[in-house]
Amino acid sequence: MFVGIEKKPGFEAVGMKYRGKNEKNEVPELWESFVPRMGEVKNRADMAVSYGVMDNSDSETGEFDYIACVEIDSGKDLPQGMVSVKVPDQTYAVFKAALPTIKEAFGQIYGEWFPGSGYKRTPGPEFEFYGEEFGVDQTIYIYIPIQAD
Repeated sequence: MFVGIEKKPGFEAVGMKYRGKNEKNEVPELWESFVPRMGEVKNRADMAVSYGVMDNSDSETGEFDYIACVEIDSGKDLPQGMVSVKVPDQTYAVFKAALPTIKEAFGQIYGEWFPGSGYKRTPGPEFEFYGEEFGVDQTIYIYIPIQAD
């Protein structure tokens, strides 16, 4: 599951946003709405890559922002109903998981890996990386921003 530590340059992405607790499977529904509209995003950096960017988590309510998105090279043209998000330069702990077990993967990361890792989560967005492997076997990579404890 743990792949390693990676420094990643920042990037900008465009996609569709959800805010809530994902109690009724709203995140997969967001992807079902976004995938057919990916072609509307101009200046995509890589046609084979997409992201699920999570930020602004509220520990009291359990709500968070989730943006199903694709990276762009540049541009300010936002398709209707879409938002842009900037992910800063950051050092990440990277984890490999399968989409069907993503909730369990996050549970293991925060419940098992972090406590003994010597790292702590830093502020800023975390994200799911959907690359070419995803199309083959639903493999995704989870990037959590970190710093040494």
